[in-house]
Amino acid sequence: MTQDQPLLAVQEALRKCFPVVEEQQGLWQSSLRDCQPLLASLSNLAEQLQAAQNLRFEDVPPLRAFPDLKERLRRKQLAAGDTVLDKLGERLAALLQVRDTVSRHVEQVLEVYDQRAGSIGVDAVLQASAVSPSVADMLEWLQDIERHYRDSKLPEEKVPPVFHPVGRLGKHPSFAQGLGPNFRR
Repeated sequence: MTQDQPLLAVQEALRKCFPVVEEQQGLWQSSLRDCQPLLASLSNLAEQLQAAQNLRFEDVPPLRAFPDLKERLRRKQLAAGDTVLDKLGERLAALLQVRDTVSRHVEQVLEVYDQRAGSIGVDAVLQASAVSPSVADMLEWLQDIERHYRDSKLPEEKVPPVFHPVGRLGKHPSFAQGLGPNFRR
């Protein structure tokens, strides 16, 4: 193995990793963008649910002819909320997948570096060129990127109680209320 082979192996691992990270960043941004209208819909549904709960249907003469209207409306709103929560769950899964993919690729690069670090001089790791930053800088960037995804406030694979089946909004009125009028798009 020539003197430059360990450094070239690390540079090649870095060269393969950055396009993956860039692609995953696009997926991350897309998933976050997809969440905005879903959260707005969930907020609107929570407001509607709360307004319907506060309305005394029996006091509105035209509505008296429909004695089960309040419950039917509530069921429809809860079903719509469940649908939105399912879609948010899909987006959450996509975000978790991005986090895990980035972590795996960064870990692979760091393993390649760790295996060859003894053969690469410190000067070579710190040496930048006109067309490429130093290996040390790129490794630090990857660690920062991985930390960004890892430290993002995503629930783990165990989803929060609001994501449990059937009538989740109705079972968690404080959650629904929390998304109500104070939640703005």
